[in-house]
Amino acid sequence: MPITVTPTGAALGAFVTGFDARQITAEDARALNDAFLKHHVIVLRDQHLTDAEQVEFGKCFGEIEKARYISPLSGRDDIMVISNIRSDDGKPLGQLPDGEMSFHFDRIHQAKPCRGAALYCIETPSEGGDTCFSNMVMAYEALPEATKAKLAGKVAVNSFSYTATSRDMKDQGGPRATHPIVRTIPETGKKSLYLCRLMTDRIEGMPEAESNALLDELCDHIENPRFIYQHKWRVGDILVWDNRCTCHARTDFSGAERRLMKRVTIGDNAMPMA
Repeated sequence: MPITVTPTGAALGAFVTGFDARQITAEDARALNDAFLKHHVIVLRDQHLTDAEQVEFGKCFGEIEKARYISPLSGRDDIMVISNIRSDDGKPLGQLPDGEMSFHFDRIHQAKPCRGAALYCIETPSEGGDTCFSNMVMAYEALPEATKAKLAGKVAVNSFSYTATSRDMKDQGGPRATHPIVRTIPETGKKSLYLCRLMTDRIEGMPEAESNALLDELCDHIENPRFIYQHKWRVGDILVWDNRCTCHARTDFSGAERRLMKRVTIGDNAMPMA
């Protein structure tokens, strides 16, 4: 069966059908990468993957990075477990266990952020826990020309604390990196906004008040629903996103219900460039 790519109808994202993620050919990988670059987010439904099969699937998009924390729910160093499941003594067995999470880019606080990620849904609550993606290429293109001119050549400082889900939970002594606030996607030449509410601290070369005001304005802009696709998870979904040009967030959900996701992180061979 040939692969079919169907846009979500939102500002970004597409559903990919006619593909079993356990059986990958070179032709499949090319089609998946084409859809990834065009739609920024791709979703495959009704998949049944082991951890090893998820890692092999992720390799369609690039080299797989090591996870910072090895979870007993996987035991692999190339799988990041995102879950609210806890041990008998109440210790979380996965990362980022609970509730809502502000818009962010994965690893923007590092010198060489990742290219993307593939997230696989194993258990999901009956309500909430959705993942929202903002199209940062579209958001940049929609800016007034005067704002684009103001951002040209600007860089921002980004930081993160590994357990933080909102800005007020951050430890300002955490890891940080400086990146262009507008970056270019190498394969397409498109320009993308590269900042987020959770992790971007300040724009260099601006007075603090001016930097804060502009960041608030830009964060409000990129979180406008017209730029967003909100994914409601089903068990068996595997979703891949381009971390260079999509910012994502998580909606709240009940801690009384289990949520179990497994992620492989797709590395990049280049630093963000303006």
